[in-house]
Amino acid sequence: MSLVLDAGALDRLDEFEAAGFGVPRYDVRAMRAATAERPSWVHLGAGNFFRSLHAVVAQRMLDAGHDTGVILANLRDPAVIENSRATDDLFVNAVMREDGSLEPTVIASVAESHHLGSDAGWARVTEVFESPSLQLVTLTVTEKGYVVSDEDVARGPGRAGGAIPALASLLLARFAAGAAPIALVSTDNFSDNGERLATAVNRVAEAWAADGRAPAAFASWLQDGSSATFPSTMVDRITPAPSPAVGEALAALGLETTRITERASGGPLAAFSNTEPVSYLVLEDDFPNGRPPFESGGVVLGDRETVGRADRMKVCTCLNPLHTAMAVTGCLLGFTRIAEMMRDSDIRRMVVGVGAVEGLPVVDTPEGMDPAAFLREVIEKRLPNPGLPDAPQRIASDTSQKIGIRFGETIRRHVAAGTAAQLTWIPFAIAAWIRYLLAVDDQGAAFERSPDPLLAELDERLAGVRFGEPRTATAAREFLTDASIFGVDLVAAGVAPTVIAHLSSLLHGPGAVRSALFSLAHS
Repeated sequence: MSLVLDAGALDRLDEFEAAGFGVPRYDVRAMRAATAERPSWVHLGAGNFFRSLHAVVAQRMLDAGHDTGVILANLRDPAVIENSRATDDLFVNAVMREDGSLEPTVIASVAESHHLGSDAGWARVTEVFESPSLQLVTLTVTEKGYVVSDEDVARGPGRAGGAIPALASLLLARFAAGAAPIALVSTDNFSDNGERLATAVNRVAEAWAADGRAPAAFASWLQDGSSATFPSTMVDRITPAPSPAVGEALAALGLETTRITERASGGPLAAFSNTEPVSYLVLEDDFPNGRPPFESGGVVLGDRETVGRADRMKVCTCLNPLHTAMAVTGCLLGFTRIAEMMRDSDIRRMVVGVGAVEGLPVVDTPEGMDPAAFLREVIEKRLPNPGLPDAPQRIASDTSQKIGIRFGETIRRHVAAGTAAQLTWIPFAIAAWIRYLLAVDDQGAAFERSPDPLLAELDERLAGVRFGEPRTATAAREFLTDASIFGVDLVAAGVAPTVIAHLSSLLHGPGAVRSALFSLAHS
């Protein structure tokens, strides 16, 4: 049987189901018509994480009786939207189970998709923002998407700037069309994401109001608290890039549209996403214009304190710090799969050290969640999942934007408790990142580092640290004072001596990373 994701696939869903695919249990065409008439949810950022989390939540709500879907918008690369439209905005989400089996589902919750860089796309999404029925906008634009340059601000309203100026421009159109309330929801993977989104958007709005590009009332409207809200969130679902092995497995089920292409701006595109069985979306319930029935989509709702604790538990203790430690160390040791790394006893001890030994004693405990149980699930089930083709190279991307978030909070809490000088695994992970930045693996061979917006700056600042010269580790001391990178001044925190000692060990030459890791794991 040949299964094709196209405009006619909605008439052949029984064939997909017979082949083992989950299918939507709602009238997709009716949903699209209702969404066009009464748009309620826009998402900015059309990546695989959206496909495996947000779109799945939306499909569950639709299966349970909700009637409108998601309008998807992307700013940068038109190929992302072209990829979505090539399959009539349908795609397959493949859950990869620990036993190697797949659970594929046809996801149809995207009602429309638009490239904001085009005239037509910008016009349509502007029209949607002007609609009083729009209740929320969610974002997945990564940490660096929240960095707003002076140049972007100076351009003024329009679609030429980054994600935040574009969002502010669309909000300006909404304000001018009647100023209906709206919730602006960051679902990017860092702590206090709602506050960070509010800061970024308000900075742009205030600058435009100050120079006459927007009314002063616009900036006030965004800060009103009852007109525009910025709920915080905790999101969690490990979502690697589309895997050729998953594509082959889907093809074996009869799916024809499994080709993976590389877009010009970097990154694979496919008609499917692949992810793990576990997922979390915890939302601060603050929606001034109403909201979809998120409960029926498996979303946990609570107040800001609950969401903040859940997020810090995950981002600062139970998952993200483990990922970063594994990523930089794994790249140095030549690993290409996270699950493979978890079979390495030394790396497993590092993961336990970062999470259980040094993280849990100062963890935030959210109401209704058990951090120790969450961490056990991560270490025993999620990271070792052999069906999940996640790579340390993917996770190592943009580490300069993540390391302060992932380790800084835990270090600050240890400083407050008077125990910072006892930390060793977190300082090792920081030292391993600096060693990684030298772009020389543990065999002494050059390797290509993952993308990071600060690579050139980091190279300059760490020019005095040299592979094969352990004494040069002290050249990193000034760098370790940079709280904008590490979330805390590591020298003032008393952690820098341990980082430098580990870095010195890692610089000895070929085999030094493995030797240092082994020594620490067995100390």
